[in-house]
Amino acid sequence: MRSPCEYAYEGWAVAAEQRPTVRRRVLGANLRRLREDKGLHLEDSAERLGCHPAKVSRIEAGRSGIRQLDLRVLLDLYGVTGDGERDGWLALAREGRRQRWWRVLEDQLPQDFLDLVGLEDEVYECRGFQPGIVPGLFQTEGYATAVIQGGSTGDLDVEQRAKLRVRMERQKALFRSAPAPLKVWMVLGEAALRQQVGGPEVLRHQLLHLIEMGRLPNVTLQVLPFTAGAYLGGPYPFLIYRFPPPAALEVVLLENFASHAYLEAREDTARLGSAFDHIRATALSALESESLIGTIANELPRP
Repeated sequence: MRSPCEYAYEGWAVAAEQRPTVRRRVLGANLRRLREDKGLHLEDSAERLGCHPAKVSRIEAGRSGIRQLDLRVLLDLYGVTGDGERDGWLALAREGRRQRWWRVLEDQLPQDFLDLVGLEDEVYECRGFQPGIVPGLFQTEGYATAVIQGGSTGDLDVEQRAKLRVRMERQKALFRSAPAPLKVWMVLGEAALRQQVGGPEVLRHQLLHLIEMGRLPNVTLQVLPFTAGAYLGGPYPFLIYRFPPPAALEVVLLENFASHAYLEAREDTARLGSAFDHIRATALSALESESLIGTIANELPRP
């Protein structure tokens, strides 16, 4: 018979697994890809690890972490032999030990929003499409305030102030030195440039800020004009985040009004990657986009 302590530990472990981190989910999904590419079953991996197949299943689902020793065993089994590539996998498996700057706000923000912030702190590249609004990484404080308020007026409440603070802090990823600055390739729909979020003056400052951001060496900014017509993927926003090489694992973020959804399966990342390539090829060039942004800013009424 098990002791009460054993039952308590089991309950804690189950609770801890209920919300996998994005890092674990990406690692698990790609470990599953490696296994399936080799034509192996859960039982094969479990036999090599000397464990039950359920443990391997939990790792692949991101509900459980994996020890470095066990990961090395699986990488051997899956034929990942290059030192550089193995280092990338092992780094992804390590949970970050440094203090995250947003932890002091954990009790004020939704967990899925914190997942997004943590993801941007881990990855080195972001590609995406935003048809109707300027992305958070490029928002000015005035524009971000108007977005967070959602059309209401007055002072921000506690949660809204926390969101604004985090949104502004997130942008530091574009200028960080270690790791290297976040590389961003973003396509904006023309509607995102014309929707007068916060009013004409707020939007003008936002558009001029976009021009400045687009000139950063690690940022590519394009506009998909109204004249482009129909395009692959439709008017749905998405972001594709890539972890550092050599592993270069990817995760797709689908963001809506209420929550975030993360897709790690290779078919999902490939499908959205193809849609992004089509959209960027259809969009205006970076120079043409800068010109259009400037034209729209100059057309806005002045106070």
